[in-house]
Amino acid sequence: MNTTQITDRFTVHPLPFAVPARLAVWLQRIGAAWAAPAQARIDLRQIDAGATTWVARPRGCVVRCKAGTLWLAFDGEPQDVILEAGESFRCTSASRLSIHAMTAAAVSVA
Repeated sequence: MNTTQITDRFTVHPLPFAVPARLAVWLQRIGAAWAAPAQARIDLRQIDAGATTWVARPRGCVVRCKAGTLWLAFDGEPQDVILEAGESFRCTSASRLSIHAMTAAAVSVA
């Protein structure tokens, strides 16, 4: 039995047949892509006025503005959000998120 394995979210499945090496590498990459994406997490971060930080897959994350003013914009979507100190926003989009500091700010994403 070949030692090539496909990984999904919870288990590893050995393949019951021989697989060429290049195909095995491709299958492992596909398996990794199907695994649950890691939740984006940014512990408290200070952002200077005018600076921007990005979150690749924000769906399900909560962005909290601890200080200052933040402008949240999702790639390819018309929805923008402005957060003031003490406010938060739960992301429902998987589109890349830019977090722009309109004033010096502190932000966390969990």
